[in-house]
Amino acid sequence: MAFYVTADLHLSEHTGDLNEAFARFLSQLKSGDKLIIAGDLFDFFVGIDPADKAQAVVKDAVSKARHAGISVMFIQGNRDFLIRKKEADYFGFTLLPDYHVIKAPYGNVLIMHGDALCSNDLKYQRFKRRCRNPWLQHLFLLLPLGIRRQIGLNIRSKSKNAAFQRTNSKIYGAVPQTIERVLQAFNCSYLVHGHLHLFHRYTGEGAAETARLSLGCWGYAFSYVRLDGNGLAHVQKPLTALLGD
Repeated sequence: MAFYVTADLHLSEHTGDLNEAFARFLSQLKSGDKLIIAGDLFDFFVGIDPADKAQAVVKDAVSKARHAGISVMFIQGNRDFLIRKKEADYFGFTLLPDYHVIKAPYGNVLIMHGDALCSNDLKYQRFKRRCRNPWLQHLFLLLPLGIRRQIGLNIRSKSKNAAFQRTNSKIYGAVPQTIERVLQAFNCSYLVHGHLHLFHRYTGEGAAETARLSLGCWGYAFSYVRLDGNGLAHVQKPLTALLGD
């Protein structure tokens, strides 16, 4: 049995290869394995839509995985924070809290999406707090699906345009003091996260001996962390390894 952690797949109706790659990735896991999706499974999520191709692929792939003895768990990302327990049940996920700890003989491992590490980005952190407000979520989900989709597309478009301006790593990057604080708060030696779209292993960022494993965004390549009794494997491979092209 092994834990697998991945993040930032950004699946949508327009990402056919990625959708298929996710399904094949799940199909290659073995009975007893556990997959944690650490946020941003979808490019944006504004509610359950049975007509959405990406959602249909995910629901089918997770159902097959569960029948094969594979558990799939989910941590909310900044693009799919509206996947709550009801939505997680629909897809067959187990919804995890924002911070999830796996106890291991070589040191506890903290799993999170990673946006909370960018604590100097005050504008985003304020936006996140508003979006997590249950009443605002309830009101938003009362809107017709078509309107919600249009709002989601508009926000996604603005986010893509703004991404080219986010070059100051002191504001938009992970803050070392925040990394150290969360590791200490959860008594962990390792941190695994996504959000930054950077596949990299960082060591010794705080006062204690620690390691931070950052996951890349799925695209030309895909990445994951594998945790078992032998340690943590930080893996990145070309997407063709899943698609067989």
